[in-house]
Amino acid sequence: MKKPLLLLIPFIFLAFASCKKLGVSSTADVSVEDAANIIGSSLASNSSGLTTTQSDVALSSQALFSNSSGCGITKIDSASRQSASAAETTYAYKEKFTNKLNCNTNNQPDNVTSSLTYAGYFNGPKVFITNSGSSNFTIAGLTPTATVYAINGTYKSTGNFKLKADTTKNGTVNIDIVIKNLIITKATATTPAGITGGTATAAISGSTPKKGAFSFAGALTFNGSSLAILTLNSTVYFVNLITGAVVKQQ
Repeated sequence: MKKPLLLLIPFIFLAFASCKKLGVSSTADVSVEDAANIIGSSLASNSSGLTTTQSDVALSSQALFSNSSGCGITKIDSASRQSASAAETTYAYKEKFTNKLNCNTNNQPDNVTSSLTYAGYFNGPKVFITNSGSSNFTIAGLTPTATVYAINGTYKSTGNFKLKADTTKNGTVNIDIVIKNLIITKATATTPAGITGGTATAAISGSTPKKGAFSFAGALTFNGSSLAILTLNSTVYFVNLITGAVVKQQ
């Protein structure tokens, strides 16, 4: 009666070893801190990240609002961005905007809906990324008496990454950020210092050639002073919106 059980032992051992190997390969290659650094770089103005995109969208929306004479007008525009030659972080991006002016029930201009697509790369101190993506925002606060913009919508990025500290950590990456009531002071809208409030959810996923898939989810809080708080998988980081530098909360 004991022989069948003895015959099963090698197969049980092999199954256990296989499960253990799969468990390591699915998450070991990209850490929470690695993911935080990728998100931080994708937000930063020095790498033409989200903070630059929201500034471009806000200013182009203001121009459409100020120069339009009717509701429902749509304007398509494009822009190219490139870093200074001596910059620590280098980048080159091309953007295409489609902005539409919307009116309220009284037929008065009220807000602009903006769709943007982009493609390019950035090469920073900790990560190199080639990517393309899109944003879909609604921008309010465009009247002459308003002192701030309020932005709601989504920002997406997909591409390839390589981490500088360990170049074997490379692969594909997707970033999905959903912004809620991002407040930007008009007087300083062209800099990250203009962001004075708002929240967002952030999801990052991807895969590496040898270690498989990774996925993290968290939240962003924008408190002004060119900083954001990123909570990723219950770990808290402070993000510099200018440089993209990430510091773990002690």
